[in-house]
Amino acid sequence: MKKRDFFKLYSMLCLISVFGYSYWATSWTASQLPALSNWKSHLIFTPRTVVASKDIYEIDMFLYALKVVPLMASVCLLSLLMIIGIGIYYVKKQLTYVGEKKLTSS
Repeated sequence: MKKRDFFKLYSMLCLISVFGYSYWATSWTASQLPALSNWKSHLIFTPRTVVASKDIYEIDMFLYALKVVPLMASVCLLSLLMIIGIGIYYVKKQLTYVGEKKLTSS
């Protein structure tokens, strides 16, 4: 394995690890929203007519976590976007390589 390929693999594994930990911490914080006595005051997208705290939308839980632990939620979101962006880049690069190979081999 080339040194450069090892570095790419290692950095991707580190990025996935950072995302995993930050996602766990963010979801743990978000799961505390239904346990609050004033959980209705934190709702943005969930309708106010909801009576059970188990019916809170996930986006409201994420926004609550963003208010409580903004750094961890931001790291989670940014690392997810980086993983998606790097994945799209590599797929696009691979498709370009395959397309060029078919054109030259004919």
